Amino acid sequence: MTTSHWLRPHAFKTPDIIADIVIVGGGYVGLSTAYWISESRPDLKIVILDRSHLGAGASGRNAGFLTMGSATFYKKLNKEWGKERALSLLNFGKESLSLVHQHILQSSPEIKFEKSSSLTLFQTPENRTAWDDPSFNPSDFNFIWKNEVELSPGLRGKFHGAFENGPEYKINPIQLLNSLKAKLEARKIQIIENLAAFEITADGVSTEYNTIKCKQVVLAINGYFPQFHPAFKELIKPCRAQMMAVELEEDIDSNFLHYDSPEKVYWRKSFDKILLIGGKRTLDEAGEVGDFEKISAKIQAGLESYLKDLLKLNYKVIHRWSGTMGFTGHELPIITKAEAPMDTYVIGGFSGHGMGFGFRSAKEVADLVLGTIQKSFFDNFKAIKIKL
Repeated sequence: MTTSHWLRPHAFKTPDIIADIVIVGGGYVGLSTAYWISESRPDLKIVILDRSHLGAGASGRNAGFLTMGSATFYKKLNKEWGKERALSLLNFGKESLSLVHQHILQSSPEIKFEKSSSLTLFQTPENRTAWDDPSFNPSDFNFIWKNEVELSPGLRGKFHGAFENGPEYKINPIQLLNSLKAKLEARKIQIIENLAAFEITADGVSTEYNTIKCKQVVLAINGYFPQFHPAFKELIKPCRAQMMAVELEEDIDSNFLHYDSPEKVYWRKSFDKILLIGGKRTLDEAGEVGDFEKISAKIQAGLESYLKDLLKLNYKVIHRWSGTMGFTGHELPIITKAEAPMDTYVIGGFSGHGMGFGFRSAKEVADLVLGTIQKSFFDNFKAIKIKL
């Protein structure tokens, strides 16, 4: 996104900026990367650059699940990568959530969060039978089966049972981003909003108005990578997720993070008795490919049908929106060093798991930048070569 000369808010001459590291992308992962680099090297001058405002992308458009992911996600990983590597991903997610709690949540009284766990729901015994796979043992992953009578009262009569996983957290993602921003500003990290990065040169990062001269660059733009450079078009596909917030006439008694895998739906209650629901992308998968945040009437209607027909809720819609995620072919993030005019690192393609994996993944790319490690955890699954 560019800005017309006539709308340009800056003075006519914008001086170049000199930094050690420029992070392009001011979402959860970009801010977290700056956090981890500055944690180890407070002497480095770090600049974060975002073409819009912080949280304008997927980081501020999700349902506020700080989660390791559903049982279905790990069943799929088990099939594709084997039990040991699937378990290593689960442990990576657990570590990520633990680090968020340790470094951000417990030291940020301004953040409203709730410790919870997630349920992977099954509507009928047939759903569960169809889902079962002899090669996947949920107990190996500490997924605990809850039958119908063990479910919360609000779920009984609507679901056959569920696998529970935790501990996890409900979060207001904008509060999380603002807390991270405050911590970074206290460390004298410069955050520049409403300024687009165009390309990486031998000198640094070229923007609309100037060059930010630096020694290293981190690209953390997730679903927007293909906009930045054609090298990412075959690696990361932008896909929308539809969301809805409704005000309930009567409360539903279940305070978990809920996944309904056959329906491709996820939902939870917020602190103020608002229910957040998203998903149903399979109703129009082709139509949801792209990075323009538009509303899909077909998918939004599917979300409403889920609330009315399955959850039997009366509600008033108070907000509809969408967000852009970045999907890789193997549905795991890419964290690697790229071949570029200067020392450049890539972190993105979280495939819907950015909030869960993001904080630990940011530490991974920070360690790459600082030379603490030579390859990322995700290279153990698929090593990606990128030339810019």
